[in-house]
Amino acid sequence: MEENYILSVCGRQYTDGSSDKVELQTSASYVMRNGSRYITYKEYDPQQPDKHYRTTVKIDPNNIVTVIKGGTENHHLILEKGKRHKCEYNTPYGSITMGIYTDSVSISLDDSGGELTVKYSIDIESELASSNELTLSIKEA
Repeated sequence: MEENYILSVCGRQYTDGSSDKVELQTSASYVMRNGSRYITYKEYDPQQPDKHYRTTVKIDPNNIVTVIKGGTENHHLILEKGKRHKCEYNTPYGSITMGIYTDSVSISLDDSGGELTVKYSIDIESELASSNELTLSIKEA
């Protein structure tokens, strides 16, 4: 994996009137394969900084975004505007089935980079758990 791009990740989560924000800047690979764009990067475990796991974001030609995260919190998230998908979220304590409803997907990516923003909500057993916004900005290093 040639990491010749700089990726900025901003995740926002809104629950019960409060919000949380996580930001990350890292090196990443950014490739086009079979009509889909792939952004792949490493995330480090804050509890064990010597361990990392790989996250891949796939943006297909129909603007469906799939986030595949490895490691102890292994999950496969499908973000498709106007649709609800179920997701198994694995944790060290067991797995949780969540519903993911995507409100909007905004993609402005080309061969040199760009930005992706997805707004979605998460429900657990049909109860709203959080509203979320994920923004990825990628540019050549």
